[in-house]
Amino acid sequence: MNTEATPHCAALGFDKDRIQQALSLLGLAADHEEEAAAISLLTEFIAERVDEIINSCFPVIVGSDGFELIERNIGTEAFRQKWKYRLRSFGKNFATPGYFEERLALAAAFAHANIPLGALQLPSFLIQQALIDNLSDKSDFNADKNRILLSTILKLTALDLYLAAEGYHLPELDELEGKLDKLRAQASRLQQRTWTDELTGVMNYRKLMESLEHHVERAVRRGQERSPLCLIMSDLDFFKKINDTYGHMVGDLVLQHLARRIKSATRDFDMIGRFGGEEFVVIMADTDLELAKVIAERIRLGVMSTPFHIKKFNIHITISLGVAMLKPGESKESLLERADAAMYEAKRGGRNRVVTTDDMVERP
Repeated sequence: MNTEATPHCAALGFDKDRIQQALSLLGLAADHEEEAAAISLLTEFIAERVDEIINSCFPVIVGSDGFELIERNIGTEAFRQKWKYRLRSFGKNFATPGYFEERLALAAAFAHANIPLGALQLPSFLIQQALIDNLSDKSDFNADKNRILLSTILKLTALDLYLAAEGYHLPELDELEGKLDKLRAQASRLQQRTWTDELTGVMNYRKLMESLEHHVERAVRRGQERSPLCLIMSDLDFFKKINDTYGHMVGDLVLQHLARRIKSATRDFDMIGRFGGEEFVVIMADTDLELAKVIAERIRLGVMSTPFHIKKFNIHITISLGVAMLKPGESKESLLERADAAMYEAKRGGRNRVVTTDDMVERP
């Protein structure tokens, strides 16, 4: 089924199987006999008598409780035209998504216009009675044919009533879906707030640890040769001096700018978190140590290349980074410790540099 062409069917789950199920429950079979009967009804009893049938039934509609709403919200002539269309298509291709779609859409339109469901269903009952009366008045009486036609009238009317009731509730479903979408968006925002560092917008410590645990488990499960995992531990150089010189508000802005520069130097799937204070961690899945060092160097150059313009100050910033790759059987804590040790080695070596665990000299 083309859901773009039949949006109301799609919204209510009327795919091919459900359409057949609905027809079966009503005793309608999309076979030659009932299709022929539906065509016979249109050609012999409806096609040339649409206005006559509607005119004979209209006084009942005018006297019904919902007619004032029909006049006010739809208009009498528009209502008559919709009724004519329903009558001209009565039973035509009844087993198709298009037939279901047209009637569901009409019911939804009535609901949007606040027309009572009864005002939509009343014409179906009136048409049914008019067709039965016309069938009884037919001069060339054929018992077998009339039995089939009568059965088809009753079943097609039941189908129209069923689709009217189903389609009438679509606006309620749309409203409910809209509320659910808002709740989902609100839940998503709340969830994001629980794992986002408020100052920098990257992952907070808790989410960082959860993500690292997940990636360690993934690397172990997939095999570390196939899916290597690397970690960058970074620390802003001389951050205390920045706070002492420019104040803590400027210091906070420096951290915000730093987080943005780290993001711009990493890949879309790398995960960045604030480890604490001026320390940031980058988790790099499916990345070996050589590539991780290249990315760390890109971060370092991105941070130092241009001064941070904050308020009226141009502040030159550098960063020291340590890089480690997960070893077989290693925990996330051990991986963090080795990356941290490499970062401190970069500090001891003069800052503003990248050191990997392979670069470090083994100490006794």
